[in-house]
Amino acid sequence: MDKTENKFKLPSWLNLALIIGEIVLTVFLVTVSIIAMVTLGNATGFINWLQHNLLWFFILIVFPLIVLFLVNVFLLIKAVNGQKDKSLGTAGMSQEQLLEEARRQAREELAAEMNKDAAQDNSDK
Repeated sequence: MDKTENKFKLPSWLNLALIIGEIVLTVFLVTVSIIAMVTLGNATGFINWLQHNLLWFFILIVFPLIVLFLVNVFLLIKAVNGQKDKSLGTAGMSQEQLLEEARRQAREELAAEMNKDAAQDNSDK
């Protein structure tokens, strides 16, 4: 039974838009947090409100940054594992196919070693 993996691929324009959106959101959140730290006590408006309501500061600024970081780490690990499978040449092979390929390679190595030993024995005589 052959297992085929159906992957959902986003269109390239949507992928680019999501990446740009993530970068803009990250820059905005980091900028607001830096401004809130630098202007302690001197700020007005939204920054002042965030400085006085630390739970909302965490919920609106810090927590989204943590979530974005964890999502990016997950995607990085997923991409590295995908590249490792492709570089090994085993992508798309079932467990039985992998076992058969390993057996074939082991037989070839064993035959080569036996031929090499036989050639050495003949040359020693």
